[in-house]
Amino acid sequence: MNIRDFTFETYDRLLEAAVENGFEVLTVADYLEAADPPERYLVLRHDVDRKVDIARSMARLEARHDLRSTYYFRTSTFEPDLVEEVAGLGHEVGYHYEDLAHVGGDVDAAHERFARNLEAFRMHAEVKTACSHGSPLSPHLNLDMWDDRRPPEHYGLLGEAYHSIETDDADPRLPSYFSDTGRRWGAADPAGGRIETTADLIDLLESGDCPRLYVLAHPSRWSRSSPEFVERVAWDVVAQAGKGAVEPVHRAQTGAAAVGTDAVRAAMRPIAISRQLLQFTTHDR
Repeated sequence: MNIRDFTFETYDRLLEAAVENGFEVLTVADYLEAADPPERYLVLRHDVDRKVDIARSMARLEARHDLRSTYYFRTSTFEPDLVEEVAGLGHEVGYHYEDLAHVGGDVDAAHERFARNLEAFRMHAEVKTACSHGSPLSPHLNLDMWDDRRPPEHYGLLGEAYHSIETDDADPRLPSYFSDTGRRWGAADPAGGRIETTADLIDLLESGDCPRLYVLAHPSRWSRSSPEFVERVAWDVVAQAGKGAVEPVHRAQTGAAAVGTDAVRAAMRPIAISRQLLQFTTHDR
């Protein structure tokens, strides 16, 4: 987990690097609609899991750069006024669904719920794509609701953000995937090496060695001020610890081993990261 990263100042530099180095920034729908994608592009996506006010600020910042991206809203973060503003800025609005997890793995019930929620979303914005939300407290993977009989296209969608975009870091013809999950980009690009920090990602854009990227940035991970920065890091520490704690339970449910070791690691991780945060905030005073 990178403690000294994920500020709006850094994100602004990331956007500038994309523009200045000739990348065409695409929404997910743009990419799926393109018969022939541009030579150099960056598909930019945001999963709005929480902190809708930060998502609003991020959408406005991108608009100032004359850039468009995709914002996926959960039912818990979907606010009509906000969604209409984001769409009005030129961004794509999509449905960040978690229906299979919510109905305990019942596929038919998941489709019924998905259809209702999608219809409600479309009352306020054009929705062309959807994106699965990871539900760490559920053993059910939301992507598993799709089959040949009822694919995303059944609902008038162009596709699904994971299901419909093929990525491959080793294939230059396909986009390389980068996500800020876990407060680190955590990707290895054949040309750029290990990409951990946003500075590494900016360097990769400036090098031109990776001409096709698919980037996921969660608004709730980024901060607009120093107090918000400390709060966001602290929240991520707790969230990562919680995810680590439930992983052994999920593995036990599926018959996996090594539960004891994972539980110990999950318990120790937040302690180590909290020490880093304490040192950082004390040093800055």
